[in-house]
Amino acid sequence: MQRLVLTLLIALLPPMTHALPPSPAQFFAEDVSLTDCGSGEVRALRFFRVGEATLASARCDGDLNPPLRLLFRYRRDVPGDAFGKAAETMIGRNISEDAFRQLKPRLQAFNSHYRDIGAGDVYQLDYAADGRLLLSLNGQPLVMEQGDDFARAYLTIWFGERPYSTDLKQALLGQ
Repeated sequence: MQRLVLTLLIALLPPMTHALPPSPAQFFAEDVSLTDCGSGEVRALRFFRVGEATLASARCDGDLNPPLRLLFRYRRDVPGDAFGKAAETMIGRNISEDAFRQLKPRLQAFNSHYRDIGAGDVYQLDYAADGRLLLSLNGQPLVMEQGDDFARAYLTIWFGERPYSTDLKQALLGQ
């Protein structure tokens, strides 16, 4: 009898679906047009050239309002966990301790989706006007987070007061 009741209860549950993030090609509204604002070298430890980054936006006016896209083309192998560790460190340098503490669980969940990469791989961050931030690798969506607070904090990695690289920040902003 218990088995029958359990079976009926399970059958009556709504189907569970986990929506995948949209592909980068379908992320923005159809009428969004992005222009390349600037590009620069991505360096590890200030000396090793690991790739190139490009910022694209609807308006290249330096305000970093969405929609925008950051594209990273890599020339070397980089372990996935290095991205997450660096992201947390850089964000922690650029936002208040309280804000970081509140965002930390979301940051860790987002950063857990980074993968090991090699020469030719491309990471892409897309930031939409509704506050969504999408991370993709080679055109395949990995994770999406909702909220301007999260997206703006994430962008401090490259555009904060204490960015990953001042030279890269200026190059991306076309300065």
